Amino acid sequence: MNKKVGKPVFFIVMCIILLFAFTTVFGVDSYKGDIPTTYIHGLDDIRLGIDIQGGVDVTFEPEEDLKATEDQMNAAMEVIKLRLSTLNINDSETYVDYNNSRIIVRFPWQSGEENFDPAAAVDELGQMSELTFRYGTEVDGELILTGASVDVASPGYDQQNSQWVVQLSLNDSGKDAFATATAQQAAQNGYISIWMDDVCISSATVNEAISNGNAVISGNFTAESAKKLADQITSGALPFSLHATSTKTLSPTLGTGALRAMIISGLIALAFICLYMLVLYRIPGLIAVLGLIGQAAGMLAAVSGWFGFQPSSTLTIPGIAGIILSIGMGVDCNIITAERIKEELAKGRNVESAIKSGYSNAFSAILDGNLTLAIVAIILMGAFGTNTNPITKFLDATIFRPFGATTEGFIYSFGFTLVAGVILNFIMGVFAARLMSMSIARFKAFQKPSLFGYNEKTYKPVKTLDFSGNKKKFFIISAVLLVLSVCTTFTGVEIAIDFKGGTIVSYSYSGDLDPESCRSDIEGILNSPVNLQTGESFDSDTNILTVSFSYDESLTLEQQENMLAKMQEIYPSNNVNMLESNEVSPSSGREFFGKCIVAVIFAALLLIIYIALRFKRISGWSAGVFTIAALLHDIIITYGSFVLFGFEINSNFMAVILTIFGYSINNTIVVYDRIRENQGLMSKKDPISELVNASASQTLRRSIRTSITTLSTMIIISVVAYIFHVESILSFSVPMAFGLLAGTFSSQCIAPTLWVWWNERRGNKTVGDCAKATGAAK
Repeated sequence: MNKKVGKPVFFIVMCIILLFAFTTVFGVDSYKGDIPTTYIHGLDDIRLGIDIQGGVDVTFEPEEDLKATEDQMNAAMEVIKLRLSTLNINDSETYVDYNNSRIIVRFPWQSGEENFDPAAAVDELGQMSELTFRYGTEVDGELILTGASVDVASPGYDQQNSQWVVQLSLNDSGKDAFATATAQQAAQNGYISIWMDDVCISSATVNEAISNGNAVISGNFTAESAKKLADQITSGALPFSLHATSTKTLSPTLGTGALRAMIISGLIALAFICLYMLVLYRIPGLIAVLGLIGQAAGMLAAVSGWFGFQPSSTLTIPGIAGIILSIGMGVDCNIITAERIKEELAKGRNVESAIKSGYSNAFSAILDGNLTLAIVAIILMGAFGTNTNPITKFLDATIFRPFGATTEGFIYSFGFTLVAGVILNFIMGVFAARLMSMSIARFKAFQKPSLFGYNEKTYKPVKTLDFSGNKKKFFIISAVLLVLSVCTTFTGVEIAIDFKGGTIVSYSYSGDLDPESCRSDIEGILNSPVNLQTGESFDSDTNILTVSFSYDESLTLEQQENMLAKMQEIYPSNNVNMLESNEVSPSSGREFFGKCIVAVIFAALLLIIYIALRFKRISGWSAGVFTIAALLHDIIITYGSFVLFGFEINSNFMAVILTIFGYSINNTIVVYDRIRENQGLMSKKDPISELVNASASQTLRRSIRTSITTLSTMIIISVVAYIFHVESILSFSVPMAFGLLAGTFSSQCIAPTLWVWWNERRGNKTVGDCAKATGAAK
């Protein structure tokens, strides 16, 4: 294969990666006067989430003072969530106040943003948008079917008539009703009209019966308006029309310095990782740096809409968590391969042969680690995607049936970035990296083993450590950590308003207020932590202060009046007045949390099955179960760090837990891959404990070096956040660091030693016994 890779290939691939990165950052635009035309979207097209950029807060109420039931309010909230997703708003907050029949919606936007109109979005969210097919051409014509009978709605282009249309695929009930209606109207050359609420959007004479369940809405559509109508039909109708009673801006939930802190820490971390890889691995390090640049660019391109078929979406902290995990997997991919190349060089192979063998030997671990991550990502996308996603339809109809259809864009976004990361891992970390390595090895000047991180004089063979002999110590350490983590619960758990419910109060004020001082004063009044955001009313220049706090019971009117009086006393010159108060229900948050747990359990079961099949030679079922046991160990310790530092259980918590889920599984898979490989290399008479000792020792260097890159990223983020006083980012980076340490410990010391313990209890004392038990003996 090396003969097919020419010397210029390295430079060609490098130029492609750098060009891709350049266009991802800056995009490609042209101007006619002041009018821009965008050919390729850049980073400026990425919309940042509420947590980073801030956004809009809208309070909706039913028209005509309707007193809605709880079921109606819940149905309206789910429709609004789905509409937000169809607008590619992946970061939104939706709360319900049942007592006042209000729905509070928050979505990202920043004053001056030109590629998104918040007023139009508010109007669209509140429209009832009931699609109806009727006999004749009048709005009071007999009803044929509604949008509930539409299975799929999508924009399309009618080549014959050169016009944009909306194509509908009807479900079984809609298909029968439409077939009957078209047959009846065709017989008398009658009309069928299509209405959105009370507006006729299409009317046509019926020439023949349509029984295949496909319908087309034609009219004076553009590509944009056809998509908008298709999205409205897809998201369904509200049970009643809503109107916005207040619309105001919000400051970032992470604080005004969050974006600057994230950019600075990201650049420092990237520079550190690149320098670290170059020092450790020389040429493989350089190739890894180029691959990481390509992977980071690819992740951002997937969010910005660079690829064309995927529109730009919102980048949030959970989305950033997905990118960090994916880049961490990319670093790990390169470290695994570089270590394998060094092992082959130590055996006396020449550089070209070592590269070829190194990539070949590393591929199974990379494949299994990434595919297990993809399983988790696809389950999350399916669990929290829109009903246009076939995976979502299947899951909502089966394992998630008790929860109904729920859409959570930020979890879907997390899953999407992971899937993109897996694909890019194979493109950049395997395919492109191998091409560049094989190409550069053709140059005589680069055929020195020292340029690939191997020095015969300083290279030390892997020392086999007694992991199995120390398993009791590991289990005791693990048990102590788990008990301490669980005991932190008794110190008090801060739960966000999303999961617990509480009160959101908005105040108007004049002049200037220091948000941090104000938050501290309000926490002193309530003796409870609060979230505080500032903004302005859309209707006037009034300054708005929005205070959110979770409570087991909402604030009474007397408590609210007392808090207002205290605020007016503390800030007498700021003319503080209460605008509105909403008691928000935790029901949707609890449902989301419950669905997350079910999704994780379902993903864990699939992972056990996958590991059982892929690692059949080493008793795959037990390997799968102990992988999940190690994962549960890491999640509990991560939870304990959240509680210990007083961080809220919120969306950041879910992002961290899901990231540790993927990281821990990948670490354990790498160790199991070595056990599987060494089983075929070691003598059948060797104790199974020696098999694990050798395998865990061989992967230890890789685990430590990968952990240094990911852990250093979290430390850098934490330090920068502390310097810039963005304490809210610490609720992401600090628990992540604890989770990464727990994941490294469990994958090296817990999962493999549990596997040894289990097999020894079953009488599989030697490598040969294990092979016989699994049918792998030759």
